[in-house]
Amino acid sequence: MRKQFLMITLAGCAIASSCEKKDTAGNPDHPSNAKTTRIAFTVTDVVTGFAVPDAAITVKAPDGKESRLTAGKNGEVSFPATNGKFTFVISGQGYNQLETYFSAGEDSVIRAQVHLDPQVNTAAARNTENANTVTISGYLSDATAHAPLADVALDLGGHTARTDSRGYFSTTFPVEAPAADLSVKPATITLSAARPGYVTHVLKNFYLIPGAYTFKIALRDAGAQAAQADGRTGNEEVEYLSQGMLDRTAGDAQQREALAVAAERSMAANGKAAAALSLPASIRVGLNCSCLTCSSVQVMSLESYTGTGLDNEWISSWKAASLQAGAVAYRSYGAWHVLHPIKSNYDISSTTCSQVWGSQTASSCINAASATAGVYLSQNGAIFRSEYSAENNNAGCGDGYSGTGSSWPCISDARCAGRATSGHGRGMCQWGSSFWASDKDYRWILNHYYNPGGVVVQ
Repeated sequence: MRKQFLMITLAGCAIASSCEKKDTAGNPDHPSNAKTTRIAFTVTDVVTGFAVPDAAITVKAPDGKESRLTAGKNGEVSFPATNGKFTFVISGQGYNQLETYFSAGEDSVIRAQVHLDPQVNTAAARNTENANTVTISGYLSDATAHAPLADVALDLGGHTARTDSRGYFSTTFPVEAPAADLSVKPATITLSAARPGYVTHVLKNFYLIPGAYTFKIALRDAGAQAAQADGRTGNEEVEYLSQGMLDRTAGDAQQREALAVAAERSMAANGKAAAALSLPASIRVGLNCSCLTCSSVQVMSLESYTGTGLDNEWISSWKAASLQAGAVAYRSYGAWHVLHPIKSNYDISSTTCSQVWGSQTASSCINAASATAGVYLSQNGAIFRSEYSAENNNAGCGDGYSGTGSSWPCISDARCAGRATSGHGRGMCQWGSSFWASDKDYRWILNHYYNPGGVVVQ
């Protein structure tokens, strides 16, 4: 886990900056008294995790003045921001540009990895229909140079692979389909990547669900002393993978709801209630989090977020219509948080307390996001916070019904009859979506679960 950086609170005279002399733009006239935040950017390819060398970043300051940064060959560049909201437009040759923002003065350092979408994606998702195998592939890179690492040995739950000159690896092996019984979780394996001179990277809790998965793994130089400050020790660092549907606890779900309600009230109180009927282009995802407190940020397009994160909330081996319905809900939930950010410098956390996202991807989920690109849910003229949970049967309306009867309407859901409740009962039933996907399309599934609550598919 990366270092949790110091949070700076502006105090005295209500807010320190309110007592300072301001220029005509409202910025402090004495920069020496201002709070400076160092924003450390790393610009990478969203598919491989490799650096986008010489990436250009156009900076727009709170006073409207513009400046320009150029990342090094490793995709890294830093910017000192002082008091206020700074907008950044990041671009690279052969990539779609991406716009984001950060606010200076609260955090002393913001570590932001920006993932750019290739204009031509040469790593298109494979269509995998084999319900009896799992393919694990990926890209290995040096964590400092963000360049491919060849000849890295991988242990993939007892199966082995080794990276080629491009830093790429792949292996396929048999696996059982997940059980429909909610009490039976799929088997998990541990993945590890090792190379002499580097710290071994271990990924735990990867669920063996049929499909094709791609990982991006960065190995840290064992001699890099500065990295030891983040709490990692020895020659091994461990990353725990999370799957929202399988790992979310009742406590996580309560925090998730409380957070969203608080964010909505805060925006309304400040007169910033968003009536956006257009999707935001990008999203800032908090990473290395303890529930909702995160120490780094991943920035990417909303579409990449949806495609790369859906497998962290849905079962990636489910039928296409279920995954497509899930992609719309996942996209809408993320978009709502862009308009109601958790913190000033990230919109949403990548945990079970929010909506889980991970850098590994599933081909089936990328395909589902692509098939529904730009589709979202709205209510009363605004993007809807699209709730969903594993099993909504008998959550307040009786057996064979989804919904609660109070916070969400009762919906006849015969295909889930007899199943134990697992979740809050509101919005889409994830298991129900998988059952209906046998003969319904994704729009039917979305309307079935959301339209009774006044939500429409856009």
